[in-house]
Amino acid sequence: MYYSPYRAQRRAPSRKGYIMPFLVILCVGIIGVLVFNLWGFIFGGRSVNGAYLHILQGSVQMKTWNTQDFFGVSSDALVLQGDEFKTSADSKIIAEFFDGTVMRIAGGSDIVLSVIDDDENSPAISLLVVNGKVWVNKVYGQTAGETIVEIRGDSVIAKSDKQSIFDFENETDENLRVVAGDAVSVDILSETGDKVVDSEIVGVGQEVVFTDDVMKSYWEFRSPSVLSMLSDMFKSGEFYLWNIGEDKNPTKFIKSTTGDGQFVRVEPEVIAPVELTIDTDGDGVFDAPAPDVATDATNPDGTKVDATATLADAVKTGVDKAKEVVVPKVSGVAPTVVSVGGGQPDDKGVYQVTANPAVIAGNPNGAVAIVVNGLQLKKFRVGDKTWSYFANIDYGYMKEGDNVYEIYGLDKDGNKTPMTTIKVFYKKPVPVEAPAPVEPKPAEEKSVQ
Repeated sequence: MYYSPYRAQRRAPSRKGYIMPFLVILCVGIIGVLVFNLWGFIFGGRSVNGAYLHILQGSVQMKTWNTQDFFGVSSDALVLQGDEFKTSADSKIIAEFFDGTVMRIAGGSDIVLSVIDDDENSPAISLLVVNGKVWVNKVYGQTAGETIVEIRGDSVIAKSDKQSIFDFENETDENLRVVAGDAVSVDILSETGDKVVDSEIVGVGQEVVFTDDVMKSYWEFRSPSVLSMLSDMFKSGEFYLWNIGEDKNPTKFIKSTTGDGQFVRVEPEVIAPVELTIDTDGDGVFDAPAPDVATDATNPDGTKVDATATLADAVKTGVDKAKEVVVPKVSGVAPTVVSVGGGQPDDKGVYQVTANPAVIAGNPNGAVAIVVNGLQLKKFRVGDKTWSYFANIDYGYMKEGDNVYEIYGLDKDGNKTPMTTIKVFYKKPVPVEAPAPVEPKPAEEKSVQ
């Protein structure tokens, strides 16, 4: 019998025979994981990193994470980490987060939800305000004070890890205003935005406006004086009045409580009162209990208190429910002033200056802090032998004409020193015009004999 030599040999298995079953198993495993996660998301009621967006007025254009196209939203929606939304010009939008933090967004705003992390050990919320206004209220929820909230603009980042109410704007300039609760810190970024070059602490009733000139000063490491009291223009604005009204009487929220996208109406939670503090004696320290401002409170003259007024305004108008405040005792030696913008006092003791800023400098005489017109000097440190205050007309710390500066120190126990008061008269220097150039006379032609 004839046997073929090739028939007795068995073909060796190829590499493809091993790879293909492995790929099939891998694909089946990936598909199984995706199906499991999808099933848990739809039917398991699993929590997601999102916020409930309530459209009180207007409309919203929204873009989900990792996509390019915006789509219209005209009713309440659940927005997630990474989403971006733009509000119409007439919009009034309210967002509620996992910890009870409430943010209200003005019309014409562009917001990116950068981080929404409900981790029980380090909860965090971070927003990028591309353009527009955001009002943040962190005194509603029981845990809102524990969450780190960051609001980022083009050049600054506002941070709050306590119970605060503040306003952040990124329009022509970037603004931070603290209305109630605790102070808010703000980091100033470098011109390239890759590092922090300075920081400020903005207290209750204070605001800071980051103009182009202010940012240039920070970038040149000149640390400008930027803190001022809340402006009347801001407190009379529509956005401020709307938010003050909402803080006192919140709109009922419509939010999703299940994973199937169904919305149910819920009543706002009963909020435990949060004791806020105020500055009643103008020393820049907000350590006195705030009064209970009721809607039927009256001034000493019998007029009704404006329900939209801030707590600090209510104190100034003399609400009869204000609690007695213990004024710190006065001790020590008043700070002395040694120079004022290079100017000299006249026969009435008024310093005549033309420099802007006019640098007011002096000796602390043992004080551990220096306060000028209610603002504590941030750059002054314990042990410094001198202090300086930059009275800059561009930032509202000086005006043309008469100015008064009240200066006192604080000791280590917080007691005030006697006050030093100086008067400054600022006159804008008259620009010196350069003499007109004299045109040379044409040379006389000499006749040739």
